[in-house]
Amino acid sequence: MLRPNQILPVFAVCLLPFICASSSFAAITHRYSFNDPAAPGKDSVGNVDAKLKGPDAKVADGKLTLKNEDKNSDDPQLSYAKFDEPIIPKTGSASIAVWFTAKDAGQYARIFNFSDKDGSEGRAFIYFTPRTSTDESRGAITATDAASKTAIDNPSLDDGKPHMVAIVIDGVSKKLHVYIDGTEPKPAQDLGDNTLDKVKPTNNWLGRSSFDQDAGLTGSIDELRTYDHALTADEVSESFKSGADTLPPSAAAPKP
Repeated sequence: MLRPNQILPVFAVCLLPFICASSSFAAITHRYSFNDPAAPGKDSVGNVDAKLKGPDAKVADGKLTLKNEDKNSDDPQLSYAKFDEPIIPKTGSASIAVWFTAKDAGQYARIFNFSDKDGSEGRAFIYFTPRTSTDESRGAITATDAASKTAIDNPSLDDGKPHMVAIVIDGVSKKLHVYIDGTEPKPAQDLGDNTLDKVKPTNNWLGRSSFDQDAGLTGSIDELRTYDHALTADEVSESFKSGADTLPPSAAAPKP
């Protein structure tokens, strides 16, 4: 039989896994799985639903599909998704994980784009594009303009195959990480002045760039998740292995 002074430690040990599981799950701030055509942009974790814009933005077969052949981001008929409120934290650290497929994407087409604008150009942004003008993919963040950005380039990802990308802004170490399909191909880069608190997410878009002349995205997005902390390499790997539409075991445990 347990003595009275032993009950609390035992209770704490039993409760700890549930607390940890709940905290891990709560760190997902927004989640979009695109599984319900009747509620196509439903946020299953937060309260910021996505709105579909344009004639060729559709949700079917568990994907958001966008068709924008030969359309730039300022085209009035562009198809994209938008959020009326920011879905990234205002300060500190953040992670953005997205599962997508794109083929022969136009230059600088955006998977996601959170930014301000000055005329026809983006400012104070975070974005990911599967192909730049040099046939590379890029994750980038800046407090001001494109010339001052912190960016990491990797091989292009508009090959018609499904990919998972995680952009991690670590406010503690002041580093930018870009993970592709569960691994980090290039070393993290110093953020310098390009910290999360200086990003201005006035425009929050999937498939559209804040630079008017950048291409609109033609492709599909299976899932988008945002987090209020910097995912570790192990957390990214675990999410990649679990795949879109399935939370990894550390996040999928029920709340107490």
